[in-house]
Formats: sequence, structure tokens, C-alpha cells
Amino acid sequence: MASEEELRAYLRRAAAELHRTRQRLAAHSEPVVVLGGGCRFPGGVTSPEDLWELVREERETVSPPPAERGWDPEPGLAGGFLTGITDFDPAFFGLGAREGALLDPQQRLLLETSWEALTRSGLDPPALHGSRTAVFVGLTYSDFYDQWRTRVPEADLNALATGSSMSLAAGRLSYTYGFRGPAVTVDTACSSGLVALHQAVSALRNGECDLALVSAAAVLSSPDMFGFSRRQGVLSPDGRCRSFSAGADGWGLAEGAATLVLQRLSDHERGALPALAVLRGSAVNQVGAGPGLTAPTTVSQRQVMEAALASAGLTAADVDLVEGHGTGTALGDAVEVRAVAAAYGAHRPPGSPVLLGSLKSNIGHTQMPGGLGGVLKAALAMRHGLAPRSLHAEAPLAEVDLTSANVRLLDTARPWPEREEGPRRAAVSSFGLSGTNAHVVLEQPPPEVAGRRGGRPVPRYRRARHWPVQSPNPQDGTS
Repeated sequence: MASEEELRAYLRRAAAELHRTRQRLAAHSEPVVVLGGGCRFPGGVTSPEDLWELVREERETVSPPPAERGWDPEPGLAGGFLTGITDFDPAFFGLGAREGALLDPQQRLLLETSWEALTRSGLDPPALHGSRTAVFVGLTYSDFYDQWRTRVPEADLNALATGSSMSLAAGRLSYTYGFRGPAVTVDTACSSGLVALHQAVSALRNGECDLALVSAAAVLSSPDMFGFSRRQGVLSPDGRCRSFSAGADGWGLAEGAATLVLQRLSDHERGALPALAVLRGSAVNQVGAGPGLTAPTTVSQRQVMEAALASAGLTAADVDLVEGHGTGTALGDAVEVRAVAAAYGAHRPPGSPVLLGSLKSNIGHTQMPGGLGGVLKAALAMRHGLAPRSLHAEAPLAEVDLTSANVRLLDTARPWPEREEGPRRAAVSSFGLSGTNAHVVLEQPPPEVAGRRGGRPVPRYRRARHWPVQSPNPQDGTS
């Protein structure tokens, strides 16, 4: 029989183990702070503030391909294209002119937006050298290598290959800044950016890193993706995404890039850095054996939304707005609205519908960075107390009765008042052609945190307008 002292020792050990278990469980559900971001989107968007002005002013960014691309497009070809894609300052990032010329424009944008995201978050990038900072990058394809591999000298092929490698994209950011945390490139097609965000949150909660960069990019270096989309039967004839609209006739392809900087809430509370949003929960799942390899299903989308809410410790009634995937395909949009209705609308008070919109209606389907763009839009909507209009939504899709579904399409901008019982909250969806779905739940940070401006001044990246890099030129410079 155990003595009284042995029993006390046992109880002390049990209490200590219980405390450690509670700490581990708390860490695995700890909120994560989005400190800040950088971005490039169609319509001349070069900052989150530019993006907000674009959606607030209800602008659309469809245009023919820029003449500088050197394409010979068919009549009527249009999409959402970036401006100034040929401008890049390689020396700023420690690259030679030749190496910079052979670098995929997607990787150039990752470098630019990552620097801007870090500095806008009040951080000094050189001071992070050697830190446990992780990098998660969403990328799917590079047509830059295929475009130039037969047109550069053999001596340049290695540099062209590394400059276009998907796996090296995350490693390049870690190498440039001297980060020591995980560096992973994620490819789940259109959901890559939001899946990368989910993985970054997991890495922070698991203690694998102390800070995380999440980036994604898509540049159409050739018209090949237009041909693929047309053969799939999903390309909008005029380049517009009519998200959740009765006129939905396919997606309008677009380009873009975005980077977010993340930190655990417990670390953030001990510092003086700003906050763009609090990420309360996230989830990723798969369609599995559905009706087709690339076909979406309402069940899988509903389940990933419910899983993200559970991860956040919230209910559907706690979330006011869903920033939808909304590609503008009749099938995909109907599937998504049914999922939003089942996961959100059905669990909200009658007459209190969840709001639904999509950034794609403004800038097109930017593919991999689309989910990160949705996070920026939702975060800024919470900050400004305005749910922006989703374009082309005057006549909603007829396949779902939105009123009975308790879903309200944002066919007009609506004020977003403060909640009496808590902060504004929004959710963001991203569904990949791969069948991989992602959903995240965001929360407005306290005003005193959102207004912080920490860190010391650091050099601001400015593109070298005098150094066009339209294409690799064998006679131009050395690496």
C-alpha cells in the first residue's frame, strides 16, 4: 500500500502532466495573427490599400494581353493582367543582372511582395537572418522555362531551370533572407495559396517556427493556360468572372501575387507589431472519389467549412461574411452556394443571412494567390466596416433559392456594423482543381493592436524602371 508521501508525489506528477497536456491542446488551437501583407493584382494594385480602393470603387480590371508580352492573341482574348511585370531590381535582392533575367516572373513577385509584407509588418528583414522563420509558397506551374529553354545558350539552362523551379521558390526566399524554418512549396492548383496558409498556421502552432511567410503567385508568361481553360470548357468568353451570377459563363484568367506574415497570438501580445487580422481557425480536405477528377462537391466543401469553424471554436452565427471562391462557372458556383447554405445559412437565425461575395468578380481568377487576396480583402472589409459589392451579381444564379438558404449575395455594398457580442468575423474559401479545399476563419483585431506601427525604418523596395526584363537576352549582362 502506497504511503501518504508517495500518494502526494503521484498527485503532483499527475497535476503537472495535466497542465502540460492543457498547454499542448491550447497551442494546437492558438489563434495566429496576420501582421501585414504585400501584393500585386490587376488594375495597378501594388499594395493592400490599392486592393481595398479597387473593391471599394467597384472597379473591374479586364483587358487584352499587354503588348509587351509579345503574344499574337486571338481576337477578343482578355483577362486580368499585371502591369509593370517586366520591371525588377535584381541587385536589391543580391542577384546579378543575368540571374535576374533568367528568373521566372513569379519568383520575382515573391521576392518583391515578401519584402514589402515584412516591412509593412514593422519588421526589419536583415534582422531576421538566422531566425526560425518559415516559408510556405503556393505555386502550380511555370510556363517561363518552356518558353525560353530553346532560346537561351546552353550555359544558361541551369540558371533558367533553378529560376523556374517550383520547389526552389520557397527555398529562394529562405536563402535570400537567411531563414532557418521550414520552406515548402505547395501545389494544389487554385487552392495552393490558402492551403499554404493552413500549413503555416499548423507549423506555428506546432512550434516548428516563430514567424511564417505565406506567398503565392501566378503569371501568364504564355497564352497556354487560356488554351487549357478553353479545352476544359471553363473559360469566360470575355474574360470576366461573374461570380454567383445567373450570367456565369466561365472564369476569366488573371495574374497576381500576395504574401502574408504570420505570428502566434501569444508572441504578438508580448510585442509591439501591428495586426491586419486574427486567424482563428483553418481546415483543408479533399473531394476524394467524387463525380470526376476535377469536379467539386457540396459535401466536401460543407465539411471543410465546418472543420474550420470547429478549429476556430466558433459557430456559423459568429461569422458575418464569406469571401467565396466564386470562379463564375455555373456548376462550381451552384455547388459552393449550397455548401455555404448548409454550413452557414442553416445555422444562423432566420432573417440573418450570411453575406457572400468574391474578389474574382473584380480582378478575375488569379489562381494560386486568389485565396490570399481574399484574406486581404476580408481583413480590410472588417477594418473599414464595409462589405464590398460583388460585381455582376444583380441577377443571382437561379439554381439555389438564396432567401430560403439564408444567404445574401453582395449585389450592393453594405455597411458592416460592429457586433455587440464580439468582433467582426469573416471566412475565406479556396477550392482547387486538384480537389483540395481550404477554408479559413478571420477575426478583426482590437483597434489598439490594428493601429500599431512597430519596427524601425528599413529600405523600401522600388522597382528598377530602367531595367526591363521582358525576356532573357543572351547578350545582356552576366550573372
